[in-house]
Amino acid sequence: MKRLPMISIVSLPLSIVADIARYLYQDWEFAKWIAILVAVDTVLGIVKHLMHKDASSGSFFSKFGKKIAIYIVLLILSNVLSNYTVQGSVVGATQWIGTYLCVFMMVREAFSCVENIQAIYPILPPSFVKRLKDFNDRGEYTAEP
Repeated sequence: MKRLPMISIVSLPLSIVADIARYLYQDWEFAKWIAILVAVDTVLGIVKHLMHKDASSGSFFSKFGKKIAIYIVLLILSNVLSNYTVQGSVVGATQWIGTYLCVFMMVREAFSCVENIQAIYPILPPSFVKRLKDFNDRGEYTAEP
């Protein structure tokens, strides 16, 4: 009988956290894919900077921390926009925004991996890599015709 209050004290906060986790993020399969790309990009970036002898741990941790924080916010935002309900029904009008945010993160990481590969070992056609660099930070194509 004495254990029952202790179980209640522990289980109540855990049940609240478990319920809130559903609202923060649900698509763990996508989270695995983006984590793989982030890890590959990070390793390639470290190799690139070590080869060019311009590695800086302060810069690395600052940029990596910002990237992870922004990606977590984007994942939560994509989950909210894809799964929120009004009067019990999921609103389909904003689901595309959640999908767009996920695709944006995957494409951004893939572009970064390609740029790092090219800096380590130029194996890709220069015209292909130049085409990737013709997009500015806002995703607009800026190359001269």
